[in-house]
Amino acid sequence: METDWQEIHRAAPLQQLGQVPLQATALAFDTNAELLWLGTDQGYVSSFNGVELRRYTSYRGHNSLIPAERPVRQLLFADRGVVSLAAKSLHMSTRGGPASWHLQDERFMNLTSMAFTSRGTSEILVGGGQLQMYTINLERGTVGTEISSDEDVKVMKRSSRHIITGSSKGHIRLLDMNSFKVVKQFDHVHNGTILDMDTHDNVLITCGYNLRHGNFIVDPLVKLFDLRMQKALPPVSFPAASFIRMHPKMTAAAIIGSSSGQFQVVDVMNPSAMKIYNASVNTFVTAMDLSPSGDVLSIMDAEGIVQMWSSMGKRNFTEFGNPVEWPDPPTRTVVPIGENTPLNMIGMPYFNEPLLSNWDPHMIFEVPKQPQQRIDPDTLAATSVSGYAPFHKRHPRNYVERTRGAENTGIVPAPKFLSQQARNRNARGSDASAESKMMYGDDSKRQFEVPPMYKKLEIKYSRFGIEDFDFAFYNETKFSGLETNIPNSYMNPLLQMYKYTPRLRNVALFHAATGCTVEDCLLCQMGYLFDMLEKANGLNCQATNFLKTLSSSPNAARHGVLEEDSSSSGSLTMMMPSLNRFLLDQAIFERQKATQMLQWQNPEDVDLSQVLMIKATKRQSCMICHKESRTMGDTVTTDLIYTPKPPLGNKTLPSFAQTVRQSIQVENTHKGWCDRCKRYQNQHTRKSITKLPDILTFNATTSDKGLGVAKDYWSTPGWLPDEIGLTLNNKLLNVWQGEDLKRVAKRTSEQADLKIYELVGFVAEVKEEDERRKHMVSFINVEVSKEGRTGDECNWHVFNDFLVRPVTKEEAMDFTPKWKMPSVLCFQLKSDRSIIDNSWKDRIDTRLLFEDFNYLGMPRREEQTVLLRPEEVPTKGTLVALDAEFVSLQKEENEVKADGMKVIVRPSRLGLARVSVLRGHGEQESVPFIDDYIATREPVVDFLTEYSGIHPGDLDPLSSRRALVSLKVAYKRMWILLNLGCTFVGHGLLQDFRIINIHVPRDQVIDTVDLYALRNSQRKLSLRFLAWVVLSDHIQTETHDSIEDSRTALRLYRKYQEYVDAGVLEEVFDSIYQEGLRSGFKPPVLVTTTTAVVTTMSTLVTTSSALVPTTSA
Repeated sequence: METDWQEIHRAAPLQQLGQVPLQATALAFDTNAELLWLGTDQGYVSSFNGVELRRYTSYRGHNSLIPAERPVRQLLFADRGVVSLAAKSLHMSTRGGPASWHLQDERFMNLTSMAFTSRGTSEILVGGGQLQMYTINLERGTVGTEISSDEDVKVMKRSSRHIITGSSKGHIRLLDMNSFKVVKQFDHVHNGTILDMDTHDNVLITCGYNLRHGNFIVDPLVKLFDLRMQKALPPVSFPAASFIRMHPKMTAAAIIGSSSGQFQVVDVMNPSAMKIYNASVNTFVTAMDLSPSGDVLSIMDAEGIVQMWSSMGKRNFTEFGNPVEWPDPPTRTVVPIGENTPLNMIGMPYFNEPLLSNWDPHMIFEVPKQPQQRIDPDTLAATSVSGYAPFHKRHPRNYVERTRGAENTGIVPAPKFLSQQARNRNARGSDASAESKMMYGDDSKRQFEVPPMYKKLEIKYSRFGIEDFDFAFYNETKFSGLETNIPNSYMNPLLQMYKYTPRLRNVALFHAATGCTVEDCLLCQMGYLFDMLEKANGLNCQATNFLKTLSSSPNAARHGVLEEDSSSSGSLTMMMPSLNRFLLDQAIFERQKATQMLQWQNPEDVDLSQVLMIKATKRQSCMICHKESRTMGDTVTTDLIYTPKPPLGNKTLPSFAQTVRQSIQVENTHKGWCDRCKRYQNQHTRKSITKLPDILTFNATTSDKGLGVAKDYWSTPGWLPDEIGLTLNNKLLNVWQGEDLKRVAKRTSEQADLKIYELVGFVAEVKEEDERRKHMVSFINVEVSKEGRTGDECNWHVFNDFLVRPVTKEEAMDFTPKWKMPSVLCFQLKSDRSIIDNSWKDRIDTRLLFEDFNYLGMPRREEQTVLLRPEEVPTKGTLVALDAEFVSLQKEENEVKADGMKVIVRPSRLGLARVSVLRGHGEQESVPFIDDYIATREPVVDFLTEYSGIHPGDLDPLSSRRALVSLKVAYKRMWILLNLGCTFVGHGLLQDFRIINIHVPRDQVIDTVDLYALRNSQRKLSLRFLAWVVLSDHIQTETHDSIEDSRTALRLYRKYQEYVDAGVLEEVFDSIYQEGLRSGFKPPVLVTTTTAVVTTMSTLVTTSSALVPTTSA
């Protein structure tokens, strides 16, 4: 054990920072750089380089109005910056000083300590004097989970298996790193507060206070614990131990220090092997820390003097730390001033204090213009009589009119709600030039500022729900966008790119048309989503069912592609390539599984791996004994490998074709185990390509570390081609582009080995100034998926969730702006098979309509249900009546503003609970042939029994007596009817279709809400009122029933046809309106007697025409 420690430097670094006297309250070595960080009592955080403590950065992280809340209590270091903790706030800045985020929360009462969780350096756990701990997302700077506890936290450390906390009662707790539950508790380790503790490998060492004779004194024993066996070890004696650090390189070595300046280096497993040192201090020691390399010890006293001690003369803080970036030293030149001296030779002045423009963002606030103090003339006139004036009620009390002009904030302003536009017909009116600048931004700033239409969008909610949001404002094309108000919607751009890749789109739809009923089949859900996007024809859609299925997949959670479970801490740079690989792998697996189960032959390629997967063999040979081994090297996507930037003498970067070749046909040398040599040797690895697929996808970026090198490539104008050619010759791959591709194509025009791929589109990451608003968009050449396409035309569009806009090819493929970086690229083989194929509509498996579904081994059917007979096969125009019932899966979340206005932050989320479909004609008209109850996996917060008729237990597979089916089966039956061409009759079907997550073209929908829409009113008449006033029938007397509601809607449609044939429709509408005014558009309360009298529609229309047929209840 190295015990030769000596002092090598002493300084008072805080005296360099200005005239304000500062007292250091926290001390820590940076784990990633040669920096020592200090936190002060005034909230300042400063860093110093090397053992000489050269000043590097200093900033104020905590500036509370209450002085007691300013001191920095702990420092923690992540890859992207430094986290500082104060009593009621957390602050994160880069090592250069600029703030990343600042977090204050009313729940923070007295924070004292923090530690990283199992998610690496992307999440921390904080605790303190309160009885709650909180997880903090370091990427977003937001509070995550709240963990309740029955003890406070004084010290917190992270070991390899647990998060360890020490309390003021002297207890030590081991917390599970995922659930944060107490795994083990050591009671009364010290009788008083835990002062300090540290851990390394499986050893925990602590020091604290003991209670003796009614007074707290420092415990003379340092306690040891074996974390692997979760038991106490023999303690080590050290008088007045206040600071403890475990040696990072030696399992059992520790440095124990006291406030008097004495410290000892001891082997905790052999306490006799120790050496004591004394640091000369005038007052007392306030902090001590050991560098990550274990070579430098820092001791700080109450006067702010920092002593640097070295082991064996070593001076490095870290073993492999990142280099510290220093600014270029300013050069002060003497400029002789003469009559002909130009003013531009005089440099800018130097400043010794930070400018206002360099303040932290959280310290800058917008101050509105002082309002003009004018009194309204009417108010003055009223006061001349009585001396006071009544409140005018033109705006809320204690408010003044904002006089500051509205400025362009660089975002796409949300349009008015549809309900507001109905009152103001010109709500969307604007000139084209203003709208163009609003969407595309200022061209002069485009290289550095994100244009508004590429920024992250948010959906606003009114009291009418999401249906009142004007999605058409963002999309005037025939290509549908996807909404963002559901979890994991970051996947939208990738799903859009898949949809416009014809080969993948065809395979997904052909698979969806099979009899596959696997509940978690993502390939089916992909097909349903693609079909919905096509049928929507520009209207907004949701990927609800797809994302719900993906979220419930355990494989998705393991691959870190879910926002709530991502091991990559929410970094889209890493999540999107992982998602691309996972979805393609899963699609191949599910297609192969379905082929085996269903014995179904695809008219194209049965094996989806031939469409998506690069077939390859990986050869690895030992460079010493030359032993060779071969393994399969098949991949569905390729990570692009960028060679480092060439020297200044040669500025030519490898082309995209060269980069693709070296990325697919990988060849490298690395250390590996050799079975013949029985040791680690240099291994040479090379991948040989045997077959190329029809679709090539590339991951442009897979980590944040290589973004700098990758950006050098992508920022080169014209680096990405729209076509590449690949040839295989004796398993050697060649890639061509541009003029080389044209030359090779002419030379091999009659050969079959040249495969030309065209660029379908790519997903790009948009990085805004606020790191929390980073998101993805997709740029797609929609012409590739155009049915009946001829030639090589281009039609590029940007898909930013529900915003869809056409862009030029140059705009799409321009990566020079610093905020734009591609993530996933997709190329498709140019061949006769790479076109849109809609023959799947003729191959739909309709067996689900004619047979019961066996769910969990229990095939059931509702009593009223009569399955379709073979002669009742639905065809185009077949009339069916439909109604659905829903339950609430998530309550509405509201926020009340300062003026008392309630704003919907997140609407309630409904889930499909029951769906009923009735025959619309024939001998068995109005007889249901589908009546499914949907088993739900999610917890139901409200069954809405009064409106749905669903009772607790109806959807539980373990206790329900209903005809339960999976959501997949219920949806597939609706999807089959839709694609067979059926016409759906119902009341308020748009809301039903939205929650079912299916889009039905308007020519296949007959909605009685629209049929009975009053010409002189915007009121939507309820089904219950229409049943009473038109059919003389009372429905929904106790609860809703989907069969009753769909049957009533069918009867209303038949009645409507009778009125049209009789030519009395307008007279009937007038009678309905008059009766509605008399009754408040509500049916009378049904009297439960045997002689209940109701007003019939026949009496209403007799005065209008004698031709109106009547219907008795």
